[in-house]
Amino acid sequence: MKAVYAGSFSPPTRGHVDIIARAAALFDEVVVAVMGQTGKRYLFSPEDRLEMLARVTGAWSNVRVVADGGLLVDLVRREGADVIVRGLRGPDDITFEAQLADANRRIGGVETVFLTCRPEYSMISSTIVRDCAAHGAPIASMVPDEIVGTIYRAFGVAPGAERKG
Repeated sequence: MKAVYAGSFSPPTRGHVDIIARAAALFDEVVVAVMGQTGKRYLFSPEDRLEMLARVTGAWSNVRVVADGGLLVDLVRREGADVIVRGLRGPDDITFEAQLADANRRIGGVETVFLTCRPEYSMISSTIVRDCAAHGAPIASMVPDEIVGTIYRAFGVAPGAERKG
């Protein structure tokens, strides 16, 4: 079976990578899709997000990273995928994610598989990572080591010059 795991990944967090690793163990192939919401501005370009994800997913031979600006169900069809994977950090995500799953089922006939986040990653979000990095606060516990420097540089913080916890 082939799955698509989509998100903005701006930037990818340890929670995202955990969901990717677990999906890679469950499915024959996982397509990680860098998507964007219409009208939303991102700190990182789609190319930057694609490159960061490629660096942090290189260990899995059955994971491929793509970028797409259209509807997720259209990407799922083009990829010949069977399901959409979504991560849930906690109870607050359930209502929104259930609405998305229903919409994807209605307009694309695609089912969604939910993977719950490991407790140690449940409070991490890309927004929190960006806010911490902008102020030079430590982010190494929140994002993969391979991209810490990239994130700090986006805020003009020299890697290694961040404030210590």
